[in-house]
Formats: sequence, C-alpha cells, structure tokens
Amino acid sequence: MGVEKNIVAIELGSSAIRAIIGQKRPDGTLQVVGYERETAPDSIHKGVVYNIDKTIQAIAAVIKRIEERQKVFVNQVYVGISGQSLRTVPNTVRRQLDVKVAISEEIIEGLKDENLNQVYPGCEILDTVPQEFRVGAHLTNEPVGIMADRIEGFYKNIIARKTLQENIKRCLQGANLEMAGVFISPLLLSGYLLTDPEKRSGCALVDFGADTTTVAIYEKNILRHLVVLPLGGNNITNDIASIFHIEHEEAENLKRTYGSAYTEETDQQEPRTINISNDRHIDERRLLAIIEARQQEILDNVWEQVKVYADRLLSGIIFTGGASNIRHLEKAFEAYHHFDKVKTRIMPTSVDYTTNLKLDPQANTLATLMAMLRRGDDECTDEKPVEPDLFEGKQKEDPTFVGNTPAGGDGTVRTPRSGETDTPDTPEPADPEPPKEPKKPSAWGRFWRGVKEAAEGLVDDK
Repeated sequence: MGVEKNIVAIELGSSAIRAIIGQKRPDGTLQVVGYERETAPDSIHKGVVYNIDKTIQAIAAVIKRIEERQKVFVNQVYVGISGQSLRTVPNTVRRQLDVKVAISEEIIEGLKDENLNQVYPGCEILDTVPQEFRVGAHLTNEPVGIMADRIEGFYKNIIARKTLQENIKRCLQGANLEMAGVFISPLLLSGYLLTDPEKRSGCALVDFGADTTTVAIYEKNILRHLVVLPLGGNNITNDIASIFHIEHEEAENLKRTYGSAYTEETDQQEPRTINISNDRHIDERRLLAIIEARQQEILDNVWEQVKVYADRLLSGIIFTGGASNIRHLEKAFEAYHHFDKVKTRIMPTSVDYTTNLKLDPQANTLATLMAMLRRGDDECTDEKPVEPDLFEGKQKEDPTFVGNTPAGGDGTVRTPRSGETDTPDTPEPADPEPPKEPKKPSAWGRFWRGVKEAAEGLVDDK
C-alpha cells in the first residue's frame, strides 16, 4: 500500500528564489502545503547563478522556513535548469550500410550514441530530441523495419554552458541539500501548460520572465526549436529607473500600476502627471512611451524566433510567465506582427492540485514549480539527524558525589533510598604505600650544594 510523499522543488529565478512542498498521495493527487519566496536580485543573472554565496544563503533561507512551518527536515530537492545559454542546436548523423537491411532498434541506438558524441566547446548536451529520419529517399518518424542501405538521423541537441549545471549543484551542496532530480525548465513547463493537440497541430510557448524570455516551438508533438533570449521585464523597469532617476522599486511599481504594452491613438487621454512622492512628478505619456518601446523590442525578438514556423502554428502562440501580466500584450503582438492567434495562459485550464494556501498564480507564476511537483516521485524529507552524544561510551560521574565529597555541600551524609545498595558512610582505608627511598643527589646537585655552603660560610665569617 502506498504512502504519501513529501516532494520539494526549487526554482532559481532572476528576481527571487522560490521553494514549494507538496504531499503526493498514492492515487496521484497533490496537496500543496507550503510555499516560500526569498528575494535575491544579486544572486541570479539572466537565469544563471551569478553569486554562489548569496544563492546558497537564499536557498538555505527558503528551505529553513519550510522546515520550521511544516515540521520536517528537507534533505533533497528537485530543481529546474534554464538560463541564457540554453538552446537547441541541429545535428545530422549519417550511416551507409553495406547492403539493404531492415532498419533495427540497434541501428537507431547507434545513431543516437554517435549524436551524443558531438562536441560543443564550453557546452554540454543536456538532452537530445530526435526530429525525423531519412531512410533511403523518404522522411519518417518510425524508421524501424524499413528496408534501406542508407539512413540519416536529424536531431535537436539541447545544450548549455557546462558551468550552468555545475554551479547549481555547488549551491545545493552549500545548503546541505542533495539533488533529487534536475529538469530542463522550458520542456517541463511546456509539458505542463500545453495540451497534446496543441503540440501536434503546432504551437509556440513564450515564457516572459524578469531577465529572460524563453521560446519553445512544437510541431507534430516534437520540439522543433528552443532558445532563451536575454531580455525580460527587468529591462523595462531599468529603463524607467534610469530615465526618471528613481529607485528600482519605484520604477517596478510604476510599471505594474500604469504599464501597457500597446496604446492606440484613440486610447490616448489628456496629458497628466503621476505623483511619485511629495515633490516628484512624471509625465504619464512619457512613461507609456518608454514601456511600449522596450516591450516592442522584446516582442520583435520573439517574432524573429517564431516567424519561420508561423504558418505551421495552427494552435497559435501561448504567452506565460510573470512579465506577461502587463496589459495589452496580446494586442501589441497582433498589431506589430499581424499574427492574431495569441493567448495568455498562466496555469493549466484545469487546476490539478488542492491547497489551503493563498496562492495567486497571476502574481507568483507557480507553473514551473507545480510541474516539478507533478514529475517528482522521490521522498524529499527525512527525520532530522540526531547530533552525536559527546559523552557516549564514557563513564559518567555519579551526581551524588564529586570525588569523596557528598553532594549538597551541607556536610550531611546521604541515606540510601529504598531499593538502593547501602554504601558505607566512610570509605575503607587503602593499604599504606611503602616508604620510598630518598633519591641520591646528582653530581650537579652536589656541586651547587657545595657552592651554597661556601657562600654561607663567608657570611658567617663576616
């Protein structure tokens, strides 16, 4: 009979580090019982660990709060990999056979192994996605059993800098945590938010984050393209802070309160000012112009990745992520690029978990964390290890007596209680040791003794 498992997942975001714990029941249902967030603006940069020490501190802080509130000890976590260097790279593997044979699983595995041996300087292959196979003159997704003397395998290798995964492992070790599992976050998010019909008919998932924007494109249920763009919502905030000479927090609040990705001429109102503090005001039209200009740049970069597949995206483009909450983002994309099959999806259409917590998906963007909880299957908590007893194995002193002195210090003798062995009030005297023979003085000692006697004799003569 199955038992509940505590699954813990961590998301290393550009603006914050988030941790979540859920109880997975044997029937597959999930109860979210804890969620913690630690702001860490200087620890992660463009999705990559920038400051290891600060990242360790932030991870330790969120895990400690989960442990204290849930009364558990977390020993391992699931974590997702993303970051600016994450992308797909195409690769083709060819094999010429001596004679026509039926393509076997062994031949396909050989092609896959050869593809994995491809070297990318400074990067490593995290995963590989087969696209199609050309068997003879025909393209197919199922080559096994076809007669041919030549085969080509087309792959998309998902690569990233070697330091990306190494630094994450180093941070978890610094926080005394094991890695229960590692996921490629964009693939995990796509599997959670997109439906099978959408991936079969063709769609693009665009995840707008704080420092990065991730584009994943699917067609015929196969990942066709993946890239992480080094642009995000923080670029807009930084523009506002720089131009108006205000703090980052004030700029972020202005973006969230008044920001819009697109403003039509008919929507423009009379010029008005926005009060920041007692004697500081800014022009609203100028603010909107700054926001729209940077947002258009981000959308233009997204379109450059999508336009090659645009006529095959029958299910359109799906926006998600925290930075997709800005108003009129869909309208802006339609106006700039004349593509109207755009929609925003923060969480799946049917919520597949229960919780007593006040979780706001629009504000917290929990989709990636929820996807990790869903995929995780290993128990992530354990009993807190007991600290070793420093006195274990050593004979402890009787608290009644210290040496030969009765406890209490009042001079009275303790009377044994009922059931205790009677102890004599006065310990029996030990056998006296035999007297030791005095040591004979050494030659050096005899010399100094003579000097001392001579000095005393001089004093007496005087």
